[in-house]
Amino acid sequence: MNMETKFDDISIAACPANMVGLIWNRVAPIIQRVVDRSPDDLTLFTIQERLVSGKNLLITIARGSEIIAVNVLDVKVLDSGKRILYIQVTGGDDLDDWMPQFLDVAKAIGKDYNCTEIRGMTARRGWMKKLKQYGWEETFHTIRCDIGE
Repeated sequence: MNMETKFDDISIAACPANMVGLIWNRVAPIIQRVVDRSPDDLTLFTIQERLVSGKNLLITIARGSEIIAVNVLDVKVLDSGKRILYIQVTGGDDLDDWMPQFLDVAKAIGKDYNCTEIRGMTARRGWMKKLKQYGWEETFHTIRCDIGE
C-alpha cells in the first residue's frame, strides 16, 4: 500500500509514527473536535501518545496543502481471534468529497493487516445515512446511564 493516494484534488496519506510530531499542530484541532463530542471516551493526549508510539495509524485527508480531515485507525483482535480495523476517530470537513476514497484506502489497509472487516462508532445517527451506501450496517447500539455520586 502506498503511503499516499490521490483522488482528483484530494490526497489521502498514512502518516508514519515518527512523522506525527511534525504535523500534530495541524491535525490536533481536527481531532479535538471529535474529542469534544465524545462522552469522555477519548483524550487528545492519549490519541497523540498512541499515534507516536505506532499503536494507532494517522490518516490525513488534504486538499492541496490544507489538511481538511483525519482518521485514526487501530487493529483490534477480538476474543474470537477475528481481526478488525477499527476507525477510532473520523473528523474534518467536506466528508462527501473524500469518504468513498477513504473507505477504499481503509479496506486496503485492513487487508494489509489481515483484517476481515472495518468497524467504528459514531456520535451521531446521521453517520449511518452517509455510510449505508458503502455497505455499512448498524450492529451495536451503545447506551449509557450515569450512576450518580
